[in-house]
Amino acid sequence: MFPLTANFAKTARVAVVLALVALFAVPAAHAGSVTLGTILGIFSDPVLAGQIANDPTLGSTAYLDNTGTASVGIANSTDPTLCCTTPLQQAYGSVLVWGSTPGFSELDFFGSAIPADYTDPFQIGTLTFNNGTSALNSLIFGVTLSLYDNTVSDSTFLGSDQIIITTTNNVAGTPPLDDDYINICGPNSSICGSSIEAVESTEGGTGVTVYFTGTIVGDPTLDFTSVDLVAGLGQTGTANGFVGDDPPIGTAPEPGTWTMLAGAMLLGFGLVRRRALTNR
Repeated sequence: MFPLTANFAKTARVAVVLALVALFAVPAAHAGSVTLGTILGIFSDPVLAGQIANDPTLGSTAYLDNTGTASVGIANSTDPTLCCTTPLQQAYGSVLVWGSTPGFSELDFFGSAIPADYTDPFQIGTLTFNNGTSALNSLIFGVTLSLYDNTVSDSTFLGSDQIIITTTNNVAGTPPLDDDYINICGPNSSICGSSIEAVESTEGGTGVTVYFTGTIVGDPTLDFTSVDLVAGLGQTGTANGFVGDDPPIGTAPEPGTWTMLAGAMLLGFGLVRRRALTNR
């Protein structure tokens, strides 16, 4: 390790801080008021590397980098038109599709109308999770969900959180051990510990539908406060799924992000210590 001058060491520390900010920061809300429009959910930035649960055996995990092999498609709806359900929700939602060979999985988000008293818990929207069977190298491991008030712009931004997708290798042959699940985690989520679990389609699963409750506070920012199964659909744990308490297996930062952070650490301290990823 070579000696650093005071100025160079200061520059190094600044580089480290900037790298950490780039790794962990989320966009700041810019809205000054709430228009009482429709909540729009926008999927973006799929994560292509992460952990598979129960691979190769029950209780173990395996790391996969599907950067060159993942199959993913996003169709976001920016139409705030309301229709049909109570509370009123978007007529057309945003769709995330991933996986292939032989099947694919899907998330559909429909935003709700923002009520006049949005500081009290209200229904943010519903999410349907269809769990298809796919080749492991075609999977993704997470996606960003950003929320907006009626239109998509900096001035209507209500915050972003991470949907962490935990895929299970199907070693049990029956639900719920083979259920895949998602967790909503991030600075605006109090429900990271709640897992939304969907029965595998090859094991009789027909999709699970949940609704999110939350509040709009501060700048403003939309906070997730709870998640529950939508009532009245006759959902069961063997045909649809359930809301459980499984922790997210975890998505891995993309290699480019680690490279940036490692470079800053090397500049500042002359040493990069590699740490093994651990499951939560």
